[in-house]
Amino acid sequence: MSFRPFRWLPHNGKRHAVKEDAVAYEETTTLCGEEVTIPAGRLGKAEWSWPTCRDCDAAWRAAEGILPIPHQLSAADVSARTPGVPATPR
Repeated sequence: MSFRPFRWLPHNGKRHAVKEDAVAYEETTTLCGEEVTIPAGRLGKAEWSWPTCRDCDAAWRAAEGILPIPHQLSAADVSARTPGVPATPR
């Protein structure tokens, strides 16, 4: 048994967070609000490589008291912070 209330599950092209105790064939809702049925079998490596759902990640971090991941910097942000780097690609 895990001490965390959520676990990750590949679904619909992304990895979503679902309640830890969800069992095979159970219908549940991801932290971002998508309806999902817990699969009975193991998923392949490809599915675990899908990107993490940003909404599930944000909700999971809030529930766990973990700071959010900083947003990726845009080209303009990098240019403003790094002298000599153009804001847009040439």
